[in-house]
Amino acid sequence: MKNTFSGSIMFVLITTCILWINCSDDKSVDSSDNVDNTDFVAEESFSFGGDIKNHSQLRLEAINGNVTITGISESDSVIITGEKRVGSESTEDAEEHLQELEVSVQDLGNEVFVKTIQPEETYGRSYTVNYTITLPKNLTVLANNVNGTVTIDSINNTVSVDNVNGQVMLDEISGGVSVNLVNGLTQSEVILPLDGTIGMTTVNGSIELGIPQNTSAEFSARVTNGNISVSNLVLQNEVSTPNSLRGTLGGGQGTISLSTVNGNIRVTGF
Repeated sequence: MKNTFSGSIMFVLITTCILWINCSDDKSVDSSDNVDNTDFVAEESFSFGGDIKNHSQLRLEAINGNVTITGISESDSVIITGEKRVGSESTEDAEEHLQELEVSVQDLGNEVFVKTIQPEETYGRSYTVNYTITLPKNLTVLANNVNGTVTIDSINNTVSVDNVNGQVMLDEISGGVSVNLVNGLTQSEVILPLDGTIGMTTVNGSIELGIPQNTSAEFSARVTNGNISVSNLVLQNEVSTPNSLRGTLGGGQGTISLSTVNGNIRVTGF
């Protein structure tokens, strides 16, 4: 495990365990060759924590795995837990390559930077890191992932998510939101501040957004193959086409921009 959380924050490993799961006959494999399957899994859990009362942002760069980030009231600490997993065709090979799968955490002044580090070439092995993170709810959160669900809950600041394959689930967000997704559903409940921005785009998947009835924003939504619906909200100066809808909510101070290629857009007031 790479210990790079330095500076004023102590990055402490709390627990570590390794589990071997044997699903088929054992085989030996040269690490430079492609493996035939991922029936054998090596797993290691991790848990790190630190005081971040002088920090304003958490940035995560994940690759494969699920991410859950939750804001906590009256907290000055970040707790990062999860599991690292490598799947290969033998116990020995999975164990060897588990050592190449790392979680790096750095203190960059006002930012905590968490990153998955794995070999660029997998040779057919599966590398997975699942994250569960709790942190002060007033921090900005930036989360990048490739494959897996990203869930962020109870943040009173800006939230930005880039994901390729998997759902993006945002709940009780009070701040601006940016979501860029290729394949998957985006489901969010957001309280948009005055002059704030919600921007959500996906290629293959629907967008479901809940916002307060008194939200003030210029609204626009666009689909290529799908439907757009707005309910329990008053949209003024409405202009609609078969593939787009725009108008004004309240005084129009903020901005809401939603788009998908293949999927539906549903916006609901609460």
